[in-house]
Amino acid sequence: MDNNHNISDDIRELIIGFFSGPLSRQDTKRLNNWLKKDKSHIVEFNRMRSAWILGRHEAGKKAFDANTGWPLLKQRITNIREPRFATWMTPMRYAVSLALCIVLTAVVMLLTHSKPLEVADSIVFSNTTIQAPLGSKSNIALPDGSSVWLNAGSTLAYPADFGMDKRELQLVGEAFFDVKSDSLMPFLVHTVGMTVRAKGTRFNVKAYPDDEMMTATLEEGRLDVLIRASEKAPMQEVELVPNQQFVVWKSQQENSKTQAPAEQQPSLSSIPEITIKEGRVIAHVQTEVATSWKDSQWIIADEPLSKFAADLERRYNLKIHFDSEELKNYRFTGTFEDETVEQIFKALSMAAPVNYRFNKNQVILSLNHTTKDRFNRMLIK
Repeated sequence: MDNNHNISDDIRELIIGFFSGPLSRQDTKRLNNWLKKDKSHIVEFNRMRSAWILGRHEAGKKAFDANTGWPLLKQRITNIREPRFATWMTPMRYAVSLALCIVLTAVVMLLTHSKPLEVADSIVFSNTTIQAPLGSKSNIALPDGSSVWLNAGSTLAYPADFGMDKRELQLVGEAFFDVKSDSLMPFLVHTVGMTVRAKGTRFNVKAYPDDEMMTATLEEGRLDVLIRASEKAPMQEVELVPNQQFVVWKSQQENSKTQAPAEQQPSLSSIPEITIKEGRVIAHVQTEVATSWKDSQWIIADEPLSKFAADLERRYNLKIHFDSEELKNYRFTGTFEDETVEQIFKALSMAAPVNYRFNKNQVILSLNHTTKDRFNRMLIK
């Protein structure tokens, strides 16, 4: 069996080149052929990849230098065990700082869930699964040079050979993608019921299993959205241009099946298939409304309280209860920057007839009958 000390210099350069950025077609084929020669090559490749991910985040670099990268990898590999599944249990009531997100990303990417994944040419790689816990968000650098912001309560998975022959990921939840251009290798994001295809672009995908709709919002470039209304229906394809959003409504019956407590993190294996009720392109959207969740200013624009509450639950890792169904229909607009969750509810109570009270990690919302008539008169005007 080979070990990392017996790997030839040219293979070392290929591996470092793959970790640092996209390889040429010819070099990708050479690396793929080396991986196919022996299962031990795949084991070493995965260990090196884990070491590279941790080392890159610790050093604050996007890539290792080819001349110094190999000794660093060998040093780290001795301390890397086989990837194991990491479960995050600590509740986080408030949004964490960017510095903590970076550390969190490094740890989550290192302690990944490893399971067999069959790919082309019968090579078996491990599947890298990354989770952004409720109450947090993570910034991830993909092997092809693309970057991803993963929103709270979301899960992203991709194979270890991502970027070699294809670029495909699975998403549950919400993510913003800044995709490195590659005209020969499309970038595919699969969610349950919808696939988004890009070659080099910036876009947002929101596909939480307990939401009544899914969206794909294009900020820059070109984007194809593929949906299938039901298992037997033909695939439908829609092309988006910048400032367009594709909205997919789930059937009411299927949406109710996917409801889950906000405190439970969705996983790729636990999401049932859905039936799509309707899909529609919306033109001239303000893309910052769909993407601002990842930035310092979070923008909410004319959003029903029921939908806004679901976003708050994930963002601050809490549970919101409505004492009045009528409250869910009130709409809210606002911009937040570093506000605490209590400050947000205070602003909400000034914009709608809402009373709120905290009970540990829960918030109970009730109708304020004293201010209800005044708000209703304002809405009529």
